[in-house]
Amino acid sequence: MKTLEIYRALREHIPAELAAGWDNEGVMLLADRYRDIKRALVTLDITENAVDAAIEHSCELIVSHHPVIFKPLRRLESPKLLKMVRAGISALSFHTSLDCAEGGTADTLAELLGLKDTEPLFDEGIPCGRVGQLAEPLDFEELVEKVKSAVSPGVIQAVARHAGKCYRRIAVCPGEGKSLYGAAMEAGADAYICGSMPYNELCDAAGHDMTVVAAGHYETEQPVCQKLAALLSLLGIECVIYKSNPVEILKQAGCIS
Repeated sequence: MKTLEIYRALREHIPAELAAGWDNEGVMLLADRYRDIKRALVTLDITENAVDAAIEHSCELIVSHHPVIFKPLRRLESPKLLKMVRAGISALSFHTSLDCAEGGTADTLAELLGLKDTEPLFDEGIPCGRVGQLAEPLDFEELVEKVKSAVSPGVIQAVARHAGKCYRRIAVCPGEGKSLYGAAMEAGADAYICGSMPYNELCDAAGHDMTVVAAGHYETEQPVCQKLAALLSLLGIECVIYKSNPVEILKQAGCIS
């Protein structure tokens, strides 16, 4: 299959209309529109190391979650993009549309946490979060252990934890979560699990007595790469999943504060 054929096939599962208006996603780089794609590297971010891995594994295509080009380019001088062009490697990125799509980033995190009867959470009309029920209520420490088991975070941040509270209705937003915690409160969630939230928003959530567990932007989104690889495999594309958090964690999780 050619790159554009793969793109159109993936769009049947990840509709473009689900993307936010401010987002830039889709065909990022078309190095050779006529090249047959036999192997793809799937990654959260197209870093220079990811490009090197694609070259090492003889991949003709990189499929990512985060867009490799977000702001308009006045000139092409990015070393990694130039390296991709020289190697004939194209790039597709599925960002907010993948967050919202059925079986996408939000659904994947909800599944890993064992949430049932999930419903969408909307941010400006975009269903980029989910809220659902745990099979049984958990106390705070048990909830955090479930998060650790689901996504293996390097660091966990939390506010408004309650030792005696039972948590069952859980809202999730992989990655940046500041825009959805209000919707989580309105949905009656006992806790909100996201990737990251700025300090001021965490303080605001604490002021509203809303329990928030932030388990890492990379950690809460990376599992969706398995879903992307599965879709590509259905098209007969061999996949290499690249796992490497570009943000180095210097302190491992253990003490929750």
